[in-house]
Amino acid sequence: MSAVDVVELLAQLVAIESVNPAYPGPASGEAAIAGFVADFCRAAGAEVRTREILPGRPNVVATLRSGRPGPALVFEAHLDTVGILDMGEAALRPRIEGDRLYGRGACDVKGGLAAMLAALAKLAPRRDELPQDLVLAAVMDEEATFQGVRGFLDEGLPIAAAVVAEPTELRVVIAHKGCVRWRIRTVGRAAHSARPDEGLNAIDQMAEVVRALRRELQPRLAMRSHPLLGRPTLSVGTIAGGTGVNVVPAECVIEVDRRLIPGETGASALAEVDAVLADLRRAEPWITVEREEPWIVDGCLDTSPDAPIVRAALAACRQAGYPGEPTGVPYGTDASKFAARGIPSIVLGPGSIAHAHSAHEFIPLPELRHAVEIYAQIALSPLGS
Repeated sequence: MSAVDVVELLAQLVAIESVNPAYPGPASGEAAIAGFVADFCRAAGAEVRTREILPGRPNVVATLRSGRPGPALVFEAHLDTVGILDMGEAALRPRIEGDRLYGRGACDVKGGLAAMLAALAKLAPRRDELPQDLVLAAVMDEEATFQGVRGFLDEGLPIAAAVVAEPTELRVVIAHKGCVRWRIRTVGRAAHSARPDEGLNAIDQMAEVVRALRRELQPRLAMRSHPLLGRPTLSVGTIAGGTGVNVVPAECVIEVDRRLIPGETGASALAEVDAVLADLRRAEPWITVEREEPWIVDGCLDTSPDAPIVRAALAACRQAGYPGEPTGVPYGTDASKFAARGIPSIVLGPGSIAHAHSAHEFIPLPELRHAVEIYAQIALSPLGS
């Protein structure tokens, strides 16, 4: 394969609609972009296999064999994007203005994917210089339920370390928060609003629930901290209840987002909530409140700054003129799934999270080009076994 123009490669990726079907509007999933990525990797000389995780929604795994025994280094990037309705036709029409490329996924995370693909193509003629096999895992469903990365990890490939592409402005992320999301429901009794005493107001009950959560949990969370991530948080994001202004509401539901820091788990966070609700039931017997099982439980990332993959990434970033200190971020990534399997992992990629999912998503082209060199340099670094 001739030298890869990473900007042109990114433009080709952006032009392929790969919206996760969990989002409204045109949402074809990952099949088309997976085919493109598989063809590119084959042309570059990698071993390629695809595997459907859900019908019509595959992962692509490409391998450069080093000829050396031992676990592989994994480069991981997701194939799917969020929806495109807010961007209109511009979403799939990549355009360059100055030193930026605009389009859906340019930042999250087709820019990182393009840089990893270009690095793989750059390294293919030099595969005998690789200190370990290099595996590129292009996975589905990161923007919804993470089934792509879990399916890849379930294959049991021996992995020395992982580099997960997300927009970090080419800063080496070694820590990020986890997340638990669930619903709480209060149950009352409907009545005409002219006779509210004949009913039991579920919204009034929920007001007490929210007050109790804030009163009991916020002081505890304020006392916990992580040096790179700050404090854990709890936020009530949605509330729904009632059928009409003239009816005492029989039901109210809130959705809660709890961000975890290392040392916390989804189970421990939910146990704290359950204790608050149990105390509230005892103190206020008129309240009927139920916590539903969470629909998302995602762990934290907390990689040692002394891990070989961290040292290799920091050295590569310094060489390219980027910050040489590790950092943390408040959002979650696929890296936590690697970490949960005991695999040292970092998050690193071009672009800023501030521009991800936005109606004016873009990536700075200098970062995109530098990412290719940084990824290649990391791949050439020995990581041990």
